[in-house]
Amino acid sequence: MTSPSAPSGPVFAAPHVAPPVGTMLASPQPRRRGRPLGTWALLLSIVATVLASAVGGFSAFRTARGAGPGLEAVTSRTLDWRVLSPVRDIVLVGEIAFWAGTVIGVAALVLGIVATALGSGRGSGIAAIVVSAFGPLVFGGLVAAGLVAGLATMPVGIAPI
Repeated sequence: MTSPSAPSGPVFAAPHVAPPVGTMLASPQPRRRGRPLGTWALLLSIVATVLASAVGGFSAFRTARGAGPGLEAVTSRTLDWRVLSPVRDIVLVGEIAFWAGTVIGVAALVLGIVATALGSGRGSGIAAIVVSAFGPLVFGGLVAAGLVAGLATMPVGIAPI
C-alpha cells in the first residue's frame, strides 16, 4: 500500500502525542511532597547554637562585670560561691540559656539524624547535625569571651587610703 505522497513505503498514522498534563485524558503530575523534617532540624539547631550562645555570652559578661572584684581574688583551687550573690539573677539567665540550648540542640541533632536517614530533607538534616554539633563549642567560646570582656571592662573602684 503505497501512496503518491510516500513513494518508498506504506503510510502510517501520526505518532502518538501525549495529551497536555492536567486534562481529562492525562493524570496530573504527582506533587512533590515537602521536606519539613530537615528544615525544622536546621532551624532548631540554629536557634540552639546562635540564640542560646548569645544569651549565655551576654549573661557571662554581666556576671563577670557585676561580681568582678570577688572573681579577681579567686585562686585556681578555691571559689567562694558567695561572690555570685549580687548577680544571681544574671547567673540564672545564663543557666537557663545553657539548659535550653542543650535541650533544643539535642532535639535538633536527633531530628537531623532522622531526616537524613529517612531522606526527608537530607541536605538540611546534615547541616542541622553539623550546626548542632558545633553548638557547645560556640556556647563555650562566647561564655569565655564574655567572662574575659566583663572582667576587662569592670568598673575600677577607688581604693581606700
